[in-house]
Amino acid sequence: MNLKPLPLKPWLAAAALALSSLAAQAATVSLQTAGPAQVGGGVDLLISVIDPFGGRPLDEELLSFGFRLSYDTTRLSLAGFTPVAGWDDDSPWLGAGQFGASRFPGLGNAGQASLLLGTLHFDALQGGLAQISLISDAGNLNHGLSYLWSNVQPINASLALPVSAVPEPTSALLAALGLGGLAMVGRRRQAGR
Repeated sequence: MNLKPLPLKPWLAAAALALSSLAAQAATVSLQTAGPAQVGGGVDLLISVIDPFGGRPLDEELLSFGFRLSYDTTRLSLAGFTPVAGWDDDSPWLGAGQFGASRFPGLGNAGQASLLLGTLHFDALQGGLAQISLISDAGNLNHGLSYLWSNVQPINASLALPVSAVPEPTSALLAALGLGGLAMVGRRRQAGR
């Protein structure tokens, strides 16, 4: 058996390529509530990107973002979408149930740990757990996080939003009511002696 020695350069190139791909981390899109959701009230969901430029070149720019919105229409009614200041709302041109924004020039890479993209506004219709999802449809050029130099990154985020049927009292209010009740019981006992 005659084995030929393998050239070292292709192996080094493959190793360098593999290591460089580890540095290109994907940004994570998240949904967070700005407050509790109660039937009859409004609730805002903040759309954020964690590590938007992780592993990307310093001259990278975020140009646009877009997604399809899916949510429980029996529990929530969409009241609107607002991108953050500095971004143009492209939603009217994207079609029903699709939202997005763009800016020119793009948002530069300043090593941001997170980035707020916009806010979804809902009205709560009935109590229970409401599923909300942001989805990038494959092949839709308006969906995802679009960068100047890097490939488009899909947006996929979801949240199970608890909608309470009645307003939940805050812990401070409950504590005050409890202390007030104890004070009343104590006064009655003293008056009875």
